[in-house]
Amino acid sequence: MPNYKLIIEYDGRNFNGWQKQRHTKETIQEYLESAIEILVREKITLYAAGRTDAGVSAFNQSANFKAETKIPDKTKFLYSLNSILPDSITVKSIKNVSPDFHARYSARKREYLYFVTREKRSIGGDFFYNYNYDLDFSKIDDFIGFIKQLEYFKTLCKNKEDSHNFGSIIYDFDYKIKRAGKEIIFRISANRFLHSMVRSILGCTLEIGSSKKNTDETKKSILKGDKIRIYYLPSNALFLNKILY
Repeated sequence: MPNYKLIIEYDGRNFNGWQKQRHTKETIQEYLESAIEILVREKITLYAAGRTDAGVSAFNQSANFKAETKIPDKTKFLYSLNSILPDSITVKSIKNVSPDFHARYSARKREYLYFVTREKRSIGGDFFYNYNYDLDFSKIDDFIGFIKQLEYFKTLCKNKEDSHNFGSIIYDFDYKIKRAGKEIIFRISANRFLHSMVRSILGCTLEIGSSKKNTDETKKSILKGDKIRIYYLPSNALFLNKILY
């Protein structure tokens, strides 16, 4: 049975996340599966590399599905598929992959970007989080170093249970400053992310940088797995950037 891999871009702000849900059809997976089924004329299940939360967008989400139907003309199929999908979802490519490829379980690294602005933006501002507080980047650098060494993230997620004991390996965590210090782009990658983990980590990072949180106390609480007040940053500025296999 042919196995097909898709690369997908979507504006997730008006969707209830990637994963299909019983109470709503407004999910990325629902729209994609319905559109693909129209073209292949059979039921399929689409598996994504990362099940993004409500409001989160993606530049390069990876997903795969298996179907009895062969797709010899990928260009034509892609054109037809994108004609059916809403403008907020675009399938950028489709290709055949090996039968054992699985977008989620074959992935080694997932990378997210988060866009912060420190000034009002009239163009493209919907994809930025506006944070106007003064920031101490030495504190931010120190906390980033701490997070990169951490392997236990129970405090920094919304999961109540986790089959991997809230474990994650952070590969990269850094940032770039642009527009004379008015724009910050955070980048974080890991082997896996827990529910709302990226928005939680970055919320703590900004609060430590603005001295709203005490660095040492926050670190101790995270290491112990104690509950702390978490500020989950808004999802509109979070993007799944790429998946590495």
